Amino acid sequence: MAQPSRVHVLICWAISLLPFVAGCAMDRAAVDASDPNRVTFPSLGADGPPLTGATGVVPVADLDQPSAGTDLAESGTPPTLPVPRQLEREGRPPTRLTLDQAINACLLADPKLRAGFEAINQAHADALTASLKPNPVLFTDIQLLPLTRPFTVDRQGGPPQQDVQIGYPIDWFLFGKRAAAMASAGLGVRVSEAEFADLIRQRVTEVAVTFYDVLEAKELLDLARQDVKTFEQVEASIRKAVEAGGRPRIELNRVRLDLLRSQQSLREAEAAVVAAKARLQALLGRTDPDPTFDVNGALDAPVAAVPWSVEEAFSLALQNRPDLDALRWKVSQAQANVDVERRKAFPQVTPTFGYTRQYQTKAIGFPDANSWSAAIDMTLPFFDRNQGNRAKAASMVLQSQYDLRTGEVNVFAEIVTVHRELTTAYANSQAISGEQLRLAMEVRDSINKAYEEAKGRTLLEVLDAQRNYRDTYRFYITSRAAYWRALYRFNSAIGKQVMPHD
Repeated sequence: MAQPSRVHVLICWAISLLPFVAGCAMDRAAVDASDPNRVTFPSLGADGPPLTGATGVVPVADLDQPSAGTDLAESGTPPTLPVPRQLEREGRPPTRLTLDQAINACLLADPKLRAGFEAINQAHADALTASLKPNPVLFTDIQLLPLTRPFTVDRQGGPPQQDVQIGYPIDWFLFGKRAAAMASAGLGVRVSEAEFADLIRQRVTEVAVTFYDVLEAKELLDLARQDVKTFEQVEASIRKAVEAGGRPRIELNRVRLDLLRSQQSLREAEAAVVAAKARLQALLGRTDPDPTFDVNGALDAPVAAVPWSVEEAFSLALQNRPDLDALRWKVSQAQANVDVERRKAFPQVTPTFGYTRQYQTKAIGFPDANSWSAAIDMTLPFFDRNQGNRAKAASMVLQSQYDLRTGEVNVFAEIVTVHRELTTAYANSQAISGEQLRLAMEVRDSINKAYEEAKGRTLLEVLDAQRNYRDTYRFYITSRAAYWRALYRFNSAIGKQVMPHD
């Protein structure tokens, strides 16, 4: 065969580059296509999230830790997480939300939860990456070509030859590098799931607490309106008496001052309602202006005492808190990373097989020849045995264990705090009842009536009775709201709803 022509060389180079071009095309197709491993929230319409149905926590799928023989890249249906259930719509969602509806709306539409959910998708992507087998290596060349003169039998040179070699790394299988990486990535998925469950716990608690902030602000607003209305009635009564000469003007001025303070408190109460509703709407992921937005609930439901001691509550928290679960999974992942770094110390091994075509006829007068070759490319770990990363991985195990211990200590402190908070709130809510409110109202009305009829009651007694009723009612409202907030903080600290609100 004659010396290779330029066309022949170009064809050989095109064949050698074909795998790379095909790989780039497949990679672009993979990017353009939807990722089957990706989990997304259901899309919501412009009207906001559906607000009907029972409250539930977004379920998190149970992803088994991949074993050494598991291949996520080749499995037909990679593990995925179920999306939160989207409830049925029936027209425009109601604007008066119950607590269950508010929690459900938060689970479906809160952008912070959506952002946290993406961490699970990222962990699945890491697990998929860890499961991928390495790509083969293609090497091709053509060498010993004539440079200054052609090669002939009389003036020999070369002979020109073309080599095509294919290598494939085997150290991932030989030393278990891939299996170790898959095990660590699988634990990373567990960590992301537990952290997302803890984010749900925190956001549900914030919704419940803010919900009762709104209820409390509304009740205090009603109380402020009653207070203003009462002072306006007293002012009108005293004005008539002053005009008739039966009362001194100083009493009218005194009542006017109290009325001005009451009107200021009313404006502050209105601002508090707006602020509380805005905080709740933010937790629901709503930015649409809705002046009719409101909540539907009550503060006067029956209350119950704390059924557990601090030790019992702490024991339940250790079993149920997702943030502690996340820390435990991080300890396991750190231990798995020690094995990952240890296996990385083993050499990289790549067997190679090749084909060689020698063009000898024109160059040296012999027939063209075909031959094959075999080789092993292997690093020699004389100096770099991954010592630094192995030491770092061992340190991270200790760090994760200390983080877990810190988390348990903080949970115990939180349990002690919320247990005392709930106990105190329960005692305060029991210290005042609807009967006391009724008596305070009757005392106020009777004194006001006696003062209007000039039956020996003074203005100071009228103002004192009004203040006593206002303070008693305010204490009733704040103690009840504090109890329900403390209840949900207690449930959150334990990690499950152990004292439901009927």
